[in-house]
Amino acid sequence: MEDPTIYRILGPIYISSILPIEQEQDLFESHKITTIISITDSDIPIKYKSSPYKNIQIKLNDTPQDIIFPYIGEINYSIAETIYVNPDMVKPKLSGNAVLIHCQSGISRSVTFVCAYLMNKFKLSLENALHAIRRNYPNRTFEPNEGFLEQLEIYNDTEYTTDLQLLKNNSPRWRGYRMKYLINQLYDEDNINKDSFSEVSKPEINDNLWFGFQCCKCRTLLANNLVYVPHLPPFDKDDKQLFFYKRGLGNQIAQNKCTHIFTEPLNWMKDKILENDDSLQGRLDCYKCNSKVGNYNWKGGRCSCGKWMIPSIYLYKSKVNQIDSNGKLILQNDPRAI
Repeated sequence: MEDPTIYRILGPIYISSILPIEQEQDLFESHKITTIISITDSDIPIKYKSSPYKNIQIKLNDTPQDIIFPYIGEINYSIAETIYVNPDMVKPKLSGNAVLIHCQSGISRSVTFVCAYLMNKFKLSLENALHAIRRNYPNRTFEPNEGFLEQLEIYNDTEYTTDLQLLKNNSPRWRGYRMKYLINQLYDEDNINKDSFSEVSKPEINDNLWFGFQCCKCRTLLANNLVYVPHLPPFDKDDKQLFFYKRGLGNQIAQNKCTHIFTEPLNWMKDKILENDDSLQGRLDCYKCNSKVGNYNWKGGRCSCGKWMIPSIYLYKSKVNQIDSNGKLILQNDPRAI
């Protein structure tokens, strides 16, 4: 059975499970709650869809691969609009009304969006936002799932960016996160042509931050900084990733340099990757000259530095040249070199 308690978090902001909603409690009488934000696909009683209530329902599952960014802005605004008279003022006055954010259990989804609001409003770190929620209830679990936690960290790192295109362009960490869960979407027909494979192009104007990777043999552009997925080599001497077994060679120790350039799945790879639905790994050839430039493995693969990447889609550094937006080579002694 779900927890029936309505938890006061900060001022007129409350969190609960769905149980108080199913019980059709008089939330306005007991807590002055006028806005109910439901992060669930469960049916909400009609009582909460008319005055004095306003109900906003977000049908989001509680799984690490579900994306929270498209909903953060709407929920942040709804919270502020409810609890403040003029939310856009520098120091707005409280309205006297309260807001309830609930999900099914009041543990993950509702906590995630209250964290996002507190982080944005009060410029808190994720750790401090979670502390603000947990501090008065040490025996109650408030814990977003691991995917939501990582997205909240990205939200903080990018100064509260929620636009997915901006995140893709400007946040390598978001690209890495997205890659972890992309395999779950790959063979969904609704996603293949929308977001699973990225296009690669040169900038229309000179861009000092842009770089690309072109085939050594025919100079065809294969990848750029917008689809490049960075990784950090394992540094801890006890990290198991530094030691691995390779068939035919026995036990190996990772090198101190990377020979792979990891990327997102790209449009020019689509036919190769999808030509056999049962194929989870294979080689990648330049789409113009057909020379081998890399490999892919949806189960994961290891860089020469020892870092294990899932999925593993990469170009060999020895098969590509790194260039800037003017088409000039970026040499290894250049600080921009990968």
